[in-house]
Amino acid sequence: MDAGGGSKGGMKSDINVTPLVDIVLVLLIIFIVITPAVNNAVKIPLAKHAPKVDQQEDQGVKYLTLMLTSKRDPNTYQVTGPGAILIDDKDAKDQRFFLGNDAEEQKLVDFINRNISQHMDKRVFVKADADLPFKYVNELFQLCRKGGADEASIVTAEDKSKEGGQ
Repeated sequence: MDAGGGSKGGMKSDINVTPLVDIVLVLLIIFIVITPAVNNAVKIPLAKHAPKVDQQEDQGVKYLTLMLTSKRDPNTYQVTGPGAILIDDKDAKDQRFFLGNDAEEQKLVDFINRNISQHMDKRVFVKADADLPFKYVNELFQLCRKGGADEASIVTAEDKSKEGGQ
C-alpha cells in the first residue's frame, strides 16, 4: 500500500500541514478575542495636585489641616517612625501632638473636636511626609474620626510638571 511515498516504497515522513494551520488559526482567533478583555482594566488617574480649598473669609469657611511629620535617623536619614503632628494654622502653630501616647492622642482628639464642632463641613485635611508608612497616616485618620470628623483627606503635593498630570 502506497502512502504517497517515493520511489523506494517507504512511508512519507512529512507532516500534514492542514491540521496544524487550523489549530494555529483557532488559537489566533481565541487570542484576538480574549486580549481586549484582559486589558480592560479601569485606570484611575491619581491626583498630583493639592485640592484647592475655598477658604472664603466672608463666609467663615476654614478647614483644619494637620501635618504629620516623620522621625528620621540622623545618620542614615531613614524614617524611624512618626514625628510631631503640627497644626497648619497661624493661630495654633505652636501646638504639637504625638502618636503612640494615649494622653497626647486624647489631647489631639479633643483639639479636633473643638475645632470642627463649630463648622457645618466637618472635614480634616492631612499633610504627611511621603516616606512615612501609611499605617501612621491611617492612625491619624482614626483619631480624626474619633474627634468627630466626617471626612479626612490626604493633601498631596502640587504637580509642577508642564503636562499638568497627564
